[in-house]
Amino acid sequence: MAASTSPEQHPQERLTEGAFQRIAGYLPVPDAAEERKLLEIRERLEKESSVRTHYYVKIAVSSFLCMLLLVIGVPVFVMSRITGSISYTALGVVLVGFGLVLAVAVIVLLFRPPWRK
Repeated sequence: MAASTSPEQHPQERLTEGAFQRIAGYLPVPDAAEERKLLEIRERLEKESSVRTHYYVKIAVSSFLCMLLLVIGVPVFVMSRITGSISYTALGVVLVGFGLVLAVAVIVLLFRPPWRK
């Protein structure tokens, strides 16, 4: 049995073209200045959306790299102290140092979002 599309089954389809025109008659018609203002607001919101996305990506990448450097740097440093290797000790210190610098960068990014200027 084929499904019929009668108005009783779909109340949202009851509005006819005339009903839409009557509803549109009650709505104010925007002038050119209002349309320009709405267009500027829309463009600004799109720009802010891309800025926010870029901001969150920077935080995610910086956090991931910070954790990666710390997870790799601490064991390298500890194992180098056990074996007595100075070059691996320096490598561990550098990795941990860069990890801490990235941690500070993430904290600064979190407290200074670009859209609160």
